[in-house]
Amino acid sequence: MSVINTNKFYNVETITKLQDIEKRKSNNELLKKSPKMPLSILKPPMFWMEFKKQVDALNMASKESNDYNMFCTFVYQKDNGCRKFVVAHPEIYWWYYKHRSEERRCSYEVIPENHPCRLYLDLEYSIEINSEKNGPFMTNLLIDIFCAYLLEHWRVPCNRYNVINLDSSTNEKFSRHVIFNVKNIAFKDNYHVGKLVKLVCNDILHYITFKEKEHNILSYFDRSLVERLIVKTKKGKELFVDTSVYTKNRHFRIYKSTKWGKQSNLTIANDCQYIPFNTTNDKELNLFLDSLISYFVMKKDLILLECLQSGAVNTKCFKEEEHQYNYEEKNNVCSKYPMLDKYIHSMIYPGKIRLCKYFEDIKILVYEILGYRYCENIDRWHKSNNIFLVVNLKNNTIYQKCHDQDCFGFKSKPKQLPEEICFQIDEEGDTFLTSAIENIA
Repeated sequence: MSVINTNKFYNVETITKLQDIEKRKSNNELLKKSPKMPLSILKPPMFWMEFKKQVDALNMASKESNDYNMFCTFVYQKDNGCRKFVVAHPEIYWWYYKHRSEERRCSYEVIPENHPCRLYLDLEYSIEINSEKNGPFMTNLLIDIFCAYLLEHWRVPCNRYNVINLDSSTNEKFSRHVIFNVKNIAFKDNYHVGKLVKLVCNDILHYITFKEKEHNILSYFDRSLVERLIVKTKKGKELFVDTSVYTKNRHFRIYKSTKWGKQSNLTIANDCQYIPFNTTNDKELNLFLDSLISYFVMKKDLILLECLQSGAVNTKCFKEEEHQYNYEEKNNVCSKYPMLDKYIHSMIYPGKIRLCKYFEDIKILVYEILGYRYCENIDRWHKSNNIFLVVNLKNNTIYQKCHDQDCFGFKSKPKQLPEEICFQIDEEGDTFLTSAIENIA
């Protein structure tokens, strides 16, 4: 049998990229200390670029990605702890990453801002001061609660078989990363994920605190069991959910990775019931790909879930999002109702309207306020965080909400707008009158 020359089999572009990777091995620790990746026409593009600046890496990943090959931005820490940004296809990154020793697998996925992502949770608590707690039980209960919210709000069926449960616990700290992987389902971005997580956490706290009140979702769970989700911390008692991991371009530790200088690699938890979604011959690669927050094989087929600031929920197709993104949420300093803007200004004087957002699908106006921080929840001004006012154009009511973490989920009692303003914003009445006039004519 004759041997085929690779220079004749592969095209010039592929050969050039392969040669480029070989050249970089002399300067790249992650590449030069790993075995050479075998050539295969079934493998994804052999693309690998390193950057010192995150913004450059994110731009390159966006530029190189298409509907069928998505490149991700990863961060790995060198032996001196310095972080480097890498743009590569996840399968290519996994090949070089998996050959590192366990203590040197210090890698993170960058979750890009304004990019579709999966629902993910970071759970932790101190074992020393919570020795009576059962972390696996608490994790599975929380998974069941979030599955119930997905079903109730978006009609998305989800159970523990759709959830990747990664464990990096030590003798001192219980630590889990939980990723919900439902086919063709994602959140619009990690800000929307953060809103849902904070909403659920706030609901849980209220459900536990006000024991006489019922809840349309949480009432299906035994209140005494839900109370077990509260742990002791140095600040007091709180849920074992870290709500601070939903920020801009967040770095999230990947499968098999440990934090720099520690021996706590993320591995599959013993109680994990996840059924792998990808079906390559490499089971470890399947888990790695499925556990990535912002990697989607066919992004164009995604259904995006939204959790809006007003508390409303929404779904849309990714294709629709691409075309409607610029005008789905219309932002202006003022609305198209001058009398309403004037009324809002009179309520917050000497404050000002910083921004007015209009959510057309649900007929909601959100007024972001500057220079006026009085919050009805605490009956005083906040020291730094601003409030915002929400106007429901369907029932002509207005209520106050707050950007402060301690007031998340609070909604003041809705107040009816003055009659003269209701008359101005009554678009249905205008439509009726216009139609009546046309019929008379």
